[in-house]
Order: sequence, then C-alpha cells, then structure tokens
Amino acid sequence: MNLLEQLIKLQEIDTAIMDIKELQGDLPKKVDELTTTMSELEVAITLAESRLTEVEVEIRKMQTLEQERKDKIAKLQDQLYLVKTNREYDALMTEIDFLKEELDKEEMRELELSEEKDQLTEQLETDKSKNEEMSQELGTQKKELENRIEETEEEHNELSQRREKVIKNIDKPNLALYHRVRGAREGVAVVPVVNHACGGCHSRIPSQLEAEIRSGDKMTQCNSCRRILYWEKAEVPS
Repeated sequence: MNLLEQLIKLQEIDTAIMDIKELQGDLPKKVDELTTTMSELEVAITLAESRLTEVEVEIRKMQTLEQERKDKIAKLQDQLYLVKTNREYDALMTEIDFLKEELDKEEMRELELSEEKDQLTEQLETDKSKNEEMSQELGTQKKELENRIEETEEEHNELSQRREKVIKNIDKPNLALYHRVRGAREGVAVVPVVNHACGGCHSRIPSQLEAEIRSGDKMTQCNSCRRILYWEKAEVPS
C-alpha cells in the first residue's frame, strides 16, 4: 500500500476504536468523577470525625471546670455566714462574683460546643449516608463499565495491533500531520471526495484539485478543513 492507502487504513482503524469507546459512553468519566467525589467526601468525613472527638473532649473539660467553679462558689457562699467584718464579706463577694462571671462564660462556651457537636453529628450522618449511596452507585457503574470493556476487549486489542502495524509504514512527518488534523477535526483526518466536495466539511473541490486526488499520485488536503482527501474507488486492502 502507498502512503495514502496506509492513512486511509489508519483512519478506518481509528474510527473503529472510536466506535468502541463510544459504546462505553460517558461511563469512564462518570466513574472517575464519582471516585473523586467519594475521595473528597471521605476526607471531609475524617476531618469532621476528628473535630467531633476534639469537641467532645473540650465539652467534658468544660463540664469539669464548671463543676469546680460551682463547688468553689458554694464553698465561698458558706463562708459568708462565718465572716466577722464587712471587709472580709466584700472580699468573698468579689471572688464569688468573679467566679460566677467565669462560670457564665464557660457555660456559654459549652453551649456553643454542644451546638457544634450537634451540627457535626448531623453532617456526619448525612455524609456517611451519601457516601454509602455513592459507593453502591460506583460499584454498579464499575461493573457495567467492566462488562462493556470485556465485550469489546478482543476487538479493541486486534484493532490496536493492526494500528501498530500500519503506523510503522507511515513516516513521522505525515503521521504527525494525520494526528494534528485528527485532533482538530473530531477524530476524522482522512475523508473521501463525495459529489465533488470534501467528505468532511462538504466544501466544493476545484476541478484541478479533484483530478489530482483522483490520480492518487500524492497526498492532498482540503483547502477549507485541511482533512486529507482521497478518491473512493476499490476497497483499500487490509
């Protein structure tokens, strides 16, 4: 086969591979996106669990401190009945008032922590439930993707082997051109002339250019879309 025939054959193989990937649909993308989302959610769950543990420890510490304050206040209040001077009474009241202010702050802080604990607990329940749902969905989609890959694996491997053989017969500059055009034209770099027009963009082919394409002596590109053109005649040999 000459260069043009090799490129036509390469395009046929690549189109067949594209058809196989199309059969898989957007499942690979969905699996990747779901895997990423699950990973991010699992990190969020781990962080929330860690914070919940910290909050619970801080609440216990606060409760212990509050109880110590209450015990101290009660003790000082009992001492009020034993003092003999106003000065001693005032000193005790000053200390009691200070302890009550500190107790109010600590109780407020405990309330804030308790609210955070409730929020974290609720969020963790939601996230864990969502993670379980996504895990089941991911398992289903992975299984479906595996089935589709299995169905086409033999054909895909055969096409890949044929592709490697064809590529070896195409020089690097023309192979690079093929890949460049294919990348820019939705996977189709080589098209036939159809009704005197490019089979890709449907632009009219000038008569002189059509004659060159018909002869098949050299590789010709469409002036509009730059796809490689050929004259469809006998089937290209495998």
